[in-house]
Amino acid sequence: MNTIPTTFNERKVPHTIVGGTVKKSDEDQSPFTVILLNRGGRYYRSAVFQSLESAGFKSVISIELTAAPYDIENLSIRFPDVKFLVPLEAVTVGEMINTGIAETSSPFVFVVWNDIRVTPTSVPQRLLSRLSEEDILCFAPMLTSQKMENLPVQMVPALKGATFQVEPMPCFRDSLPTVYPFDFTGIYNRDKFIRMGGFDHAIANPYWQNLDFGFRSHLWGERILLSSAFRLSYDGEVPREDITADAAYIRFYLKNLAPVFRGDESSLPVSAFLRYARKSGTNLLESWGAFSDARRWVRLNKYRFKRDAAALTAEWEPSIQ
Repeated sequence: MNTIPTTFNERKVPHTIVGGTVKKSDEDQSPFTVILLNRGGRYYRSAVFQSLESAGFKSVISIELTAAPYDIENLSIRFPDVKFLVPLEAVTVGEMINTGIAETSSPFVFVVWNDIRVTPTSVPQRLLSRLSEEDILCFAPMLTSQKMENLPVQMVPALKGATFQVEPMPCFRDSLPTVYPFDFTGIYNRDKFIRMGGFDHAIANPYWQNLDFGFRSHLWGERILLSSAFRLSYDGEVPREDITADAAYIRFYLKNLAPVFRGDESSLPVSAFLRYARKSGTNLLESWGAFSDARRWVRLNKYRFKRDAAALTAEWEPSIQ
């Protein structure tokens, strides 16, 4: 059983750093760091870094997929501002982001994939002031497919009886809430992200890992909003989310759906165990171990909760009308 992390970046990913040797003066320090996540086919890597450079991003951390990227030495010479972070073992998407955020001190972090096109107009400067002034955890972008089709990027939580689901919806207005940023892509407030504890490294399924972070953020009183001025498009296929209710869902359920909020605190009542045990697919001993771990975690964070799942989904209704 993987114990639920209680602090940010609790499991340190072993990694090496290549490049990023250029020293910047205080005047040159960027308020943004780009965390570039890499996947898929062999995109023309130089063009990706050139696009980020043209868009004005001076601080880039590229999270590599393999321990020995074939082109990393040449790229580090050509783009001395870029820091290439090479994990020495297999990691989840959330762990890549946690590790990148731990590596930078910039107040804002732009997480984006190598198959998403970034242009000089993709990220308006006013977003930075909005992040500071409006106390936002994350601004998520409007996304289009390679064929310039608008994607349904507003993720809306719903409880139908005892069934929880997330409904992707088209976004027609600025500053609508979304339960999580699709594909992890967005501009995060670094300090808030760290205080939230980042992504849970033990949730292997990217969909449930992303949803766990986003849902927990809303339960704890943070905001994740869509910005109509923040627009990006895919150069390749739009990734499909695996929403299978597997072991990752069970962990998400214990941390986010099962706690009950009363007064000014949240708890995971013992009475919820039998319902959980029927869902878990494990024997009673293993189920009780995971349930007890979740109870300890909820108890530790009980005053950070501002609502429970039922209240959150009920509050969401007016925001989508």
